[in-house]
Amino acid sequence: MHVTRVAPSPTGDFHLGTARTAWFNWLAARATGGRFLLRIDDTDQARNDPRAVDVIHDSMAWLGLAPDAVFHQSGRLDRYRAVAADLLAQGRAVHADNGAVLLEDGRCQTWHDLVAGDQHPNDAAHALAANQVLLRANGMPVFHFASVVDDIDMGVTVVIRGADHFTNTHRHSAIYRALDAALPSFAHIGLITIDGRKMSKRDRAASLMSYRDAGICPDAALNFVLRMGWGPSVDDKSTAVLTRDRALDLFLDGGRMRGSPSAFDAARLASLDRKHKALAKQGQGTDTRN
Repeated sequence: MHVTRVAPSPTGDFHLGTARTAWFNWLAARATGGRFLLRIDDTDQARNDPRAVDVIHDSMAWLGLAPDAVFHQSGRLDRYRAVAADLLAQGRAVHADNGAVLLEDGRCQTWHDLVAGDQHPNDAAHALAANQVLLRANGMPVFHFASVVDDIDMGVTVVIRGADHFTNTHRHSAIYRALDAALPSFAHIGLITIDGRKMSKRDRAASLMSYRDAGICPDAALNFVLRMGWGPSVDDKSTAVLTRDRALDLFLDGGRMRGSPSAFDAARLASLDRKHKALAKQGQGTDTRN
């Protein structure tokens, strides 16, 4: 059974790429009878927007991706500080002159990516991991440290996320080593692009809620993002339109995730929307929501 998670930050609109990450992790968990977790990464006090937390929950509800548990990193600060204190006591972390806590021996590990294969850290990766900050001088955890502690504590076994996290995973592997914890499986999928560049939150097309407000069918949105980073083993008319149940059947054993970028195609989304709405009228949609 896989335990997976999606970990959005409440700093703006719910990104189309975040919707894809949530969908892929939901599928991996549900296909194995596992657990799917929602973690709100809200330790960035300067950028957090309480309204964005509501957007996260509204987005997940619209997509029908019910998590098994929800937690906020801001509610686990004592845990991060306790783990950092243990590392200090063991000599695996040190205090910097300004009071921050640094990882003393930041050696990366070789790790396996389910999409790209074995990943061997180079000198640049080791340099990033060496002496990386775990807690800032104000006692707030850095994203990398909090993320690893959470994944260990929550028993996360598979982490599916965008290819822009490759560098982060090298850094995280050093924290796992320091904590004597086993690495989960990782899968880094190709980024969504628009006009030949990475789609960002600033792009109008990136906002998931804009599609809800435009009347797009959520099943069509899921079908759309599924095919931007995953493909079925048999790609023909039978897989041209995928309901939730069909996607759940195929995700792990009937297809594979991809590492190449995928271009945003508004016309394809519109076509899928028409087709899913037609299926719904025929009573052929799916009620798989949990």
